[in-house]
Amino acid sequence: MKHLSIWSYSNHFENKVFPSIKSIKNLNITSILTNKKIELKKISIFNNKKFFFKNDKSNFIYISSINSQHYEDCKLALINKKNVICEKPICLNKNQLLNLSKIASDNKRKFYEMIQYVDHPLFEKLQLLLNSKKIGKIINVESMFKVPLTDNNNFRFKKRLGGGALNDVGYYPISIMFTLFNSKNIKILKKNIIKEKALDVRGKILAKNENQIFFNLAWGFKSDYKNYIKINGTKGIIKVDFIYSKKILQGGEINIYRNKWEVITIPKYNQIKIAFQKILFSKKKFFEERLSISLKILDIFEKIRKLP
Repeated sequence: MKHLSIWSYSNHFENKVFPSIKSIKNLNITSILTNKKIELKKISIFNNKKFFFKNDKSNFIYISSINSQHYEDCKLALINKKNVICEKPICLNKNQLLNLSKIASDNKRKFYEMIQYVDHPLFEKLQLLLNSKKIGKIINVESMFKVPLTDNNNFRFKKRLGGGALNDVGYYPISIMFTLFNSKNIKILKKNIIKEKALDVRGKILAKNENQIFFNLAWGFKSDYKNYIKINGTKGIIKVDFIYSKKILQGGEINIYRNKWEVITIPKYNQIKIAFQKILFSKKKFFEERLSISLKILDIFEKIRKLP
């Protein structure tokens, strides 16, 4: 039996995560640390960190606080002997993440950055198609994640809170270079970042990896909704809409072109539930793989910010 506590009763947790994970077998949600006034049956509610860590009996904690708080929250949880599941971005720079790795090792605990889309069967089917050379050698990849977010009061528009489009929607198309294509070395050829009041609200890059695959990636707020990946190979094309963010329960389609279009339909699954199951009952190798991906993503973030 795994025992899970919750740090921060965010809207994302209340509306998507909680309905998804409460039915997981061999999982007991023990408590919630929040300043909100809530009541839930058989779940203890705490508003004091010290009292929480003294009394809570969970072995995993899920953190969905504001981006700028992730590092300190994860650090405190690891020191208090909790394994950690944290929403992305788990840290705002590589040094923070390397520090967490050391703290986790010292306390014999693990931490995981939540990358939900990789656990949906649609993504796994896409991986199989690419590995089977269904469209030949990959030449280039185009991916975009843009949302019509305009509320300036949202923490995503506050730089001091770890906001910005790169930390939020930019995370997804950038991550695909590592989650789907297992890139070892990325060179950024071009970048274009649009800022408003010193905060990045849109961006795009052209990059290539060691296998000479070119990546045209774009992301942003205050835009028409875009959420897709298009992969061009020597023998055809694959396109998937809604590759990243999905409803709680959603299927999808993989469109393949090789002389004619073919559609592979994926049934509805709850990717949040699958992601938690994979993390909660994972082996050491999975922790190491997820840490490697998280480091590579932050490395790209830092390169983008340093480039003129």
